[in-house]
Amino acid sequence: MEPLNKARKITERCLMLLATALFAWAIWAQLTSRTVQILTNREKESIHLSVLTSPAMDIAYNPATRKAAISVRAETCPPHNCKPLNRAKFFTPEITGREEAWNTFKEALNNWRYNPLIIGQAVWAYITAWHDKRTDLTPAEFALISLELTQLEAADFALKLPPSSKRAKKARQQMPEMPLVADMAPLTQKNRPIVVEILNASGQRGLALKLTQFLRDQNAKGLLRVDVLQYDNYPTLQDTSSIVDYSGRLVQVKQLSRAIGINGEIKTDSSPNVICDTRIILGKDFEMPL
Repeated sequence: MEPLNKARKITERCLMLLATALFAWAIWAQLTSRTVQILTNREKESIHLSVLTSPAMDIAYNPATRKAAISVRAETCPPHNCKPLNRAKFFTPEITGREEAWNTFKEALNNWRYNPLIIGQAVWAYITAWHDKRTDLTPAEFALISLELTQLEAADFALKLPPSSKRAKKARQQMPEMPLVADMAPLTQKNRPIVVEILNASGQRGLALKLTQFLRDQNAKGLLRVDVLQYDNYPTLQDTSSIVDYSGRLVQVKQLSRAIGINGEIKTDSSPNVICDTRIILGKDFEMPL
C-alpha cells in the first residue's frame, strides 16, 4: 500500500504544480496582452484582427456588444504577403482567397455545435499557423477569441465591401434607385422603428408582399419595431437571401434577421440617397417564418 500512497502523492503534487503553472500563465497573459484584458473585462474598446487573405479583411470586435465589423480592403496583395493594420493582431489562413476563406469560416461557425471535429480542426489550424509564423496571436488570445466565437453567429458580423470592388459595384448597379427626399431627419432618430425595403429576388410571385404583411403584423403587435416603407422586385434572381444595412443599428437589424430567418452576415453600405435603414433581398432559399 505504501508505494501506492507515494504514487498518489506524487500525482497530486504534479497536478498542483500544473494548476499553479496554468494559473500563473493566465495572470501573465492578462497583464501583458491588451487583447486579453479587453476580452476578460468586457470593455467597450474593440480588439482588432487582420485576416491576411487576398484581399485582406480587417476585423474590429467589441466584446461589450458582441458585434464584429469586417472591412474588406480594396487592394489585393500576393498570397501570404499582406500586412496587418497598425497595432492589429494578424492571422494568415492557408486559404488565400478572401471569399473562400470567409465562406469556410461561416460554415464552421454555423456547424461546430453539430460537428465537434471542427473544434479540433480550428486548434490544429492555429498550431500550424503559430509554427509557421502566420499569426502573432498568443495561445491565451486564441483561446479567448475561440470562446467568444462560440457565442456568435453569422448575423453578428457586419461585412463592408470596398467601393472599388467589382462585386460592390455590380450590387449597386443592380439595386433599384431610391427616390431622393429633401428631409432625411427621420433617419436620425435612433428610437424609431427600422425603416425597411423588401426586394423579391426569389422568382416566387408575391413573396415580398407576404413578408411585408408579416412584418407589419409583427410591428402592430409590438413584437418587432419595423416599418416597411415599400416592396418591389429585384432586377435579377438570387440564390441566397441577404440583408444590407445603411443605419449601423446592428442590434436591431440582427433582431430583424432572426425574426425572418435570414442567418447570413449583415452587409453594410453607405449612401446619401437612401430613404430606408435596411434592404431585405429575398433569394430562392427564403422561407416565410411561421
